[in-house]
This record gives sequence, structure tokens and C-alpha cells, in this order.
Amino acid sequence: MNAQIGMLPIGKFSLIFWSMLGVHAVKKSFVFVMVALIAAISVGVSAAQEMPFAGMRVVVATQTGSAIGGPVETYRGEWERMTGGTVELQQFAFGDLYQKIITAFETGTGEFDMIIYASDWSGDIMGGGYVVPIPDDIKERIDWEDILPLYRERIADWGGTTYALPFDGDSHMMYYRKDLVNPNSQYAAEFEARYGYTLDEPLTWSQYRDIAEFFHNREVETAGVVAPINGVVEAQRRNAQSYWFIISRAAGYTKIPGDPCFFFDCETMVPRVNNPGWVRALQDWVDISAFGPEDMINYDVVNVRAQFPAGNAVFGLDWGDVGPITVDPNVSVVNDLTGFGVLPGGDQYWDYNTNEWVTPESGVNQAPFIAYGGWIISVAADSDVIEAALDFAAFMADKELAAVLATTGGTGVNPLRQSQFDNIDIWVNAGFSEEAARDYLDAILSTINHPNAVLDIRIPGSAEYLDALDVGVARALSREVTPQEALDGVAAAWEQITDRRGREAQAAFYRASIGVE
Repeated sequence: MNAQIGMLPIGKFSLIFWSMLGVHAVKKSFVFVMVALIAAISVGVSAAQEMPFAGMRVVVATQTGSAIGGPVETYRGEWERMTGGTVELQQFAFGDLYQKIITAFETGTGEFDMIIYASDWSGDIMGGGYVVPIPDDIKERIDWEDILPLYRERIADWGGTTYALPFDGDSHMMYYRKDLVNPNSQYAAEFEARYGYTLDEPLTWSQYRDIAEFFHNREVETAGVVAPINGVVEAQRRNAQSYWFIISRAAGYTKIPGDPCFFFDCETMVPRVNNPGWVRALQDWVDISAFGPEDMINYDVVNVRAQFPAGNAVFGLDWGDVGPITVDPNVSVVNDLTGFGVLPGGDQYWDYNTNEWVTPESGVNQAPFIAYGGWIISVAADSDVIEAALDFAAFMADKELAAVLATTGGTGVNPLRQSQFDNIDIWVNAGFSEEAARDYLDAILSTINHPNAVLDIRIPGSAEYLDALDVGVARALSREVTPQEALDGVAAAWEQITDRRGREAQAAFYRASIGVE
């Protein structure tokens, strides 16, 4: 029986068969059997329509832990109940994730149907032809225009085609104890007498360092308990996500206002990673270790997200994740004690065109870093369940779910939609005071919209370039080599990567990635 007949109302079929009794000597019991059969077929076809992916399995690959993979684990059951499909979640340590994904694609194993991955890797994954374009109906379904332009027009795009759904909006920001760091603090007079300026949210990395030094190991009160506090808590561990934090420092010291060619010379692809601005930034980061926990060199962002909300540091650097965690009463003692700010900048910056230090008239070269650019969702071109995978991708990128994930601590999902910035109530309902919510959202928007913001590396081989940076930075942090020696080694490694991949092609990719004609 074809689907059209099966979709007819059961009542109509009953009338047809009962009318047949007046013409044919059909046993009444037979009619009952036929009606029951037709009803069963009708219900079965209807159920198949309502369960369009029954029997299909979508294999999802992403990182381990509650952040990013956690929401898939939490909400996949809802999608399974609605569609009849199943979701298998495979998680890998962040340091292994890129290699797992790219190896599967290059070898054609077809083992992953959907991937949630770093937008930095778009050059290899999107540019490699390994994922499918996002159809317009999927964009419409998730309210595409509500996503901020940075994420929908640049992060999800490669060569003018959309290959991903933005899942998370990422940029670095600063967290600080505003009950301690403010002009009316009980410590303000002592600080000004020692350093010669007002104790307030730091605008430069030098001020950040002074305040960290001032408070480190000082006994302060937090949630009624007086105890020594660390000046900072930052992620410095090798093979995790720490190398993005050296870029955040380097941006202030070496990003020239109006010049987007930050990592490389836009024409020659000669690395700029070892110029004096980068070296000063790395030296700063080595020095700041003295004002953090003794084992901070082994800290990942997971440690930052635990230590700052627990009241153990004056400063914390992270993506937007710490914000919702600070209002979680189960893990935080700093709700309404936390200030949110754009990253500090350099009190000077190195002009690589004139080879000299420049002191800005304002006293600060602010250059916030759009670190990572966010986690994005793509569907593998070699998947045999592309429609189901696209449907699940749209389910995870849904507007309403995005609001829940962005306001919930530990999900790894940060704000990326205009509606999340317009609707203050979702943040207040999550535990923020209105003042704190506006401070948090303003710091994020000010970073995203800053005219001197630095975009991350998004060219083929980005994972290789960043891994080489990670290796060099780790050597400097462990004091195995000087910052200059470490970054000279990084520059040499970057040159080799560029030569292997083709200098002219890489230069073209780099210019396109930062909007240079």
C-alpha cells in the first residue's frame, strides 16, 4: 500500500469498507480485520513521518569534559525522542581532537558524521572539502540573522560559503575582584602610595602586573573567611589551550591600530611572532607566574574556572565561561564581587614598520583578542546520514537552547546572538544581578566590536602554527630558554610550515582571513 493511501483518515477507510457490504458478501469479521490493518498502516506511516530518522545513528566528535561535549550528552535524548535517530558522542582530549578529526577525513574512514570543533581549523576542514555547506532552510530554522555578524559572516564561512553553524561565541576577557580592586577599596590608599596611581580596573598589562603583585599572598576577606589570595590565576599548561593567552598579551604590545597583519607580513608571510612586542609579552607572562599558584604552569582553563569563582585569585583570564560560573552558588563565593573587563593593552606597542616602540597618546594600546572564534558545528561530507546530522546540528544550534547554554555555567557555550545581549532577563534569571549582567555583556560586546581587535589564525595549517607556538611558549615558561630564544624557534617553525604548504597560497589565505584585499 502506498504512503498516500496510508495517510488517508481512518474514518474514511471505514466508510468505504462498510459500504462494500451492501454490494459484496464480505464477512463482517473480515471487514474488521481490514479496518484494523488499515488503521495500523496509517498509524505506522504517521509515526514514520514523525520519526524521520528512525534507525539512523549520528556520530558526533568533540572534546572531552562538560564544556561543549556536555550539552550534546545532556540534550541528545530529546532529539532522539523526537526523530527516532540516535546520537553517539565520541570525545577526545583537546590536544588530540584536531588530529582525530583530520585523520578521519583524510583517510576517508567516515567515522564521524558531525563535528564540533575549533573555528581556527576551518582552513583545513572547510577548505579541504571535508564538510557540507549549510542549507538555507537550516539557517532559517535557527534564526540565522540573530547570530552576531562576526560569527555568522566570518567564523562560519570559508570562501563565501557557509560550512558551519556557530555554537559558541568566543573571545578573551578579564575577571577581577571588584570589591578589592576599586578606588574606594580599603587597600586603595596603600596601593596609590606604593605605585603612584589609583587602584582600579587595569587598562594596561603593567597595571595588571602591579595589582597582582600588590595583592599576592595578602590576607583578604572572601565570603566571611580571611585567607591569603593569589594575584592571578591563568592557564599555562602545554598541550591544552594556554597558547591563546600569550596572544592576548602580545596583541596589546604589537598590534598596530589600523593594520590587521598581526601574525605575519601580509605579502611575504614572514612571521612577526618574534618581534620585540611579542618578546615583551612573553617575558610578562613568565614574570606573572610569580603571582599565581605555585603550580600554575600546570593549569588549564578548567583550573581557572574552578579557582577564580572559589575566591582564590584577584584576577582571572578566560573566555566568557567564568561569568555564569561566578553566579552558581554551588561553586562560587564571588557572586556580585566580580568585575568583568576587556583585556588590558600595552602601554607601548612595537611598530614593525618603523622598528620602534610607540607610546599611544591615550597611554594604552588596547587590542582585545577574538581568541579561538568559538566552537562551530559542521557535518561530514562523507557521512551516510547527512540529513539526520544536519537536523541534529540545527537542534544543538537552536536559538532557545543557545540562550540556556550561554547562561549556564560549565557548558563551554558563550554568548553569540543579539537576542542574548538584548534580553537581560535571561541573565538575571540565571543568577546575575542586573548590574553584573550588563557589565559582563558589555565587556564581551566591547571586545567583539573593538576596532583594534585581533582575529585568530584561520588558515590551512593553523593547528600546526599554534602547536609550534605552544611548544615555544612552554619552553619559556619553564625557563628552559629565554623568551627571545623561544620565539625565534617559533618563527623558524612557522617559516617551515609556510614553505611546506606554499608561501604564495598561504599569504592569499591569510589576507582573505583578515579581510585584506
